[in-house]
Amino acid sequence: MVFLIKSLKMRTSLILVFFATLLQFANKANSQTLQFSRVLLVSTTQTVPANKVWKIESFFPSQNFNVGNNHSTAFITIDNVSCYIGQTRSDAGMSYMPLPAWIPAGTTIAAGQNISSISVIEFTVLP
Repeated sequence: MVFLIKSLKMRTSLILVFFATLLQFANKANSQTLQFSRVLLVSTTQTVPANKVWKIESFFPSQNFNVGNNHSTAFITIDNVSCYIGQTRSDAGMSYMPLPAWIPAGTTIAAGQNISSISVIEFTVLP
């Protein structure tokens, strides 16, 4: 009887160790690390390289962005789609899209209307 109880405890312990190892392996298989690569100023169309991600931090408006009391909007282009990023308003100054924004590999990005360049931090995706 004592042998049976010890054997059962041992099986239970082995099963728990097996599942703990399996969970740890599954967690590592899904996790990735980002390593700083460089800082970029994007003005023309560029594509995020493979195994990289870009973090859009801010943008630099063109000289035409704030013209007198007129409303002026600013856009960046992501995958050929113009995305609103800011607006001057005569009644309340300026409003902006919340940043940062993360852009995955293979995505194209460019400075659009009233933007001279986009400040980007590039990270390398490590397994």
